[in-house]
Amino acid sequence: MKYQLKKTKPYELGLTVTLDKVDLDYYLNEARKSLTNDLKIKGFRKGKAPPDLVKDKLDKKQVLETAFDLAFKQSFASILFKENLELIDAGTFEIKENSPEKVIFSVLLTVFPELRLGNYKSIPVKQKDASVSEEEIDKTVEFIRSSKKVSGTTPILNDDFAKSLGHFKGLKELKESVREGLKEEKQVKESQRVQAAILDKVAEDTKIEIPSILIERQLDQMMLDFDSDLHRSGMELGPFLSKIKKTKDGLRNEWKPKARVLVKKALILKEIAKKESIKVESEEIKERVNQFLGSFIDIGEAQKNIDLPKLSDQIRQVLLNQKVLAFLEREAVYIS
Repeated sequence: MKYQLKKTKPYELGLTVTLDKVDLDYYLNEARKSLTNDLKIKGFRKGKAPPDLVKDKLDKKQVLETAFDLAFKQSFASILFKENLELIDAGTFEIKENSPEKVIFSVLLTVFPELRLGNYKSIPVKQKDASVSEEEIDKTVEFIRSSKKVSGTTPILNDDFAKSLGHFKGLKELKESVREGLKEEKQVKESQRVQAAILDKVAEDTKIEIPSILIERQLDQMMLDFDSDLHRSGMELGPFLSKIKKTKDGLRNEWKPKARVLVKKALILKEIAKKESIKVESEEIKERVNQFLGSFIDIGEAQKNIDLPKLSDQIRQVLLNQKVLAFLEREAVYIS
């Protein structure tokens, strides 16, 4: 097998593959073996008939089609592995020559683009105070007290009220618990704000030409998410678009700048993960999958209806992004 790769864009490669007679004979034999295993001949167990007898029984057209399919898939996979190419899409397939002596085919590959990653370490970030005031604690405790109103009567705020909530020895312990909860909530929000600020800065300094197919896929996902949100609110996409006097295409065009930014940031996180050897272990994914399945009453039925490989891949991506963002946060320089 011989092949040539020609870059047409930063994310597009023209691949031309040439298979000579030796290659073709190999794939023809592999095709015959594959089809023989499924062939039933009277007097012989399935797949156990003599080769000479089998050869006459095989459909020649089917053999050629199977051989070409094997040739394309195996040679294609071999080239991707050898060249370390991360494929996004393959299109514009063309057979340039097809004879008993030689097969030449070409295909246009869309791969993950190279990017000039901006600085992502020691980025200065202003950190906000996550302390909790007494006023905030009092407001939260008052909200809890108001929510326990019975027959129009609000309970008295004292140790007995705190104990009635089931987990506290008195009012002081209740307030301390509220303080810890509010502080943790603030810290989480501040962490998310810092991570977003750092990623925005890295994105500003990163140069990349994004394949349109990735933007279209992001728009597809945004449209699906929007449709799901509408359904949860008891609305349908079609009537909603009519009400706001917009079309799906019009909405997609409006969202395109946001989709481009989201894709760019996803590619940046992917590149940083590669550079810093940040990975997600299979056990982490398995644990999250089990947690998700555990939320269903019938786990067995859930496993039948859920695409587990797709779910695992989605969880892996979420966990990887979380790890990279946490890494960026640790690497930042905090200023007053």
